Amino acid sequence: MDKKSLRKNMISVLSSMDEVSKNEKEDILKERLIGFIKEHDIRSIGIVLAMSHELDTDGIISWMVESGREVYTPVCDYREKEMNFSRFVSFDDVVTDEKNLRVPSDTSGVNNQVDLIVVPGLIYSEAGYRVGYGGGFYDRFLKDYSGLKVSLLFEEQIGEVVREPHDIPVDILITPERTIDAKSRRPANEK
Repeated sequence: MDKKSLRKNMISVLSSMDEVSKNEKEDILKERLIGFIKEHDIRSIGIVLAMSHELDTDGIISWMVESGREVYTPVCDYREKEMNFSRFVSFDDVVTDEKNLRVPSDTSGVNNQVDLIVVPGLIYSEAGYRVGYGGGFYDRFLKDYSGLKVSLLFEEQIGEVVREPHDIPVDILITPERTIDAKSRRPANEK
């Protein structure tokens, strides 16, 4: 199957998830990520201000800010096809960009080498390769990023992934049921 078909199928799977079960799994994912952040003493994080169909990240962001950690959210330059992570201060300072994605109103405080980036996607292999939304922003950004790459996902999102030469895998996959050391599942030349 090609990436477009894989995306379409997974969006259908995610859209048909039972709302109560999905909310329970999201709460578990938030707690597991917070535990991971505490365990690894993560001081700065890059994380998306989620859209309505994505895993809700607002609670994680609030906890990070309240615990004195720095939060940076992606801001895309669609003409240049570039992405930078800008400092998040408050939900009161969030606006929407030209693609209707939530971003900080002040995008001047950039940090592209945070301790950890939560990488969104639709489908993941257990080796950390993913099928994203098709814009390529994260793969372009991650090629120059040296920190920890983590993804939060439901078990239903583990499946067939079409890999391309430019794809950058994540290091850790966190599901409601388990944490997968994806990096250890790749050959040494793909670490």
